Amino acid sequence: MLAFSIVSIMPETAYTARTNNAFVLIETLRVAELMYQGATQEDIRQRVLVEDLFQLRSQASRERALQTILKRLQQVAEEYIQLIATGNPDIRRFTILFLILREHRLLRELIDEVLLDKIKGFDYVVTTADLRTFFEGKRDQNSTVAAWSNSTYKKAASNTLLVLVNAGLLQPTFPRGNYQIRSVPVPSALRQKLLADGLGYYLTLMLDF
Repeated sequence: MLAFSIVSIMPETAYTARTNNAFVLIETLRVAELMYQGATQEDIRQRVLVEDLFQLRSQASRERALQTILKRLQQVAEEYIQLIATGNPDIRRFTILFLILREHRLLRELIDEVLLDKIKGFDYVVTTADLRTFFEGKRDQNSTVAAWSNSTYKKAASNTLLVLVNAGLLQPTFPRGNYQIRSVPVPSALRQKLLADGLGYYLTLMLDF
């Protein structure tokens, strides 16, 4: 087990209030498939915004979801897009988690400061109190987070937690508000790609030791 903060050795990104499109697994899969098949961005926009590929009634919702997904997919090598487009469910899920971790500072710190710290103490339960302490601590310590409205702060915290649930790293338990930490090996195809690209530290954030 690492004796230091994994986040401390990673490039730092700004805190951003992410209040929508936490994981968008199916939507990301559809766009990755189109990109892998050679579709242009114009083709993809036509499918999503006009033909309603995502099956979202609101045009604004379609725009937001597509913008989030394209931003994630356009910043990585084609091999990662291929993993999402052609991989099995676990490969797709973990590759999307990797894309989100790259941009989501609050998520990286939640894993590093709460989940990994719990695991080091052989404690695999995350409580409501643990989460409250973490998020309120960020609000107290950082001027960017402190400047968010109360509504934005609550949505950002909920969205960040939802990523971990959708990724399968946290499983809701009783009593309500508590979660069980789940450590699942990252599929070998993604693991090998991350290691080859010098990005092995993301494996720790995906709870693969």
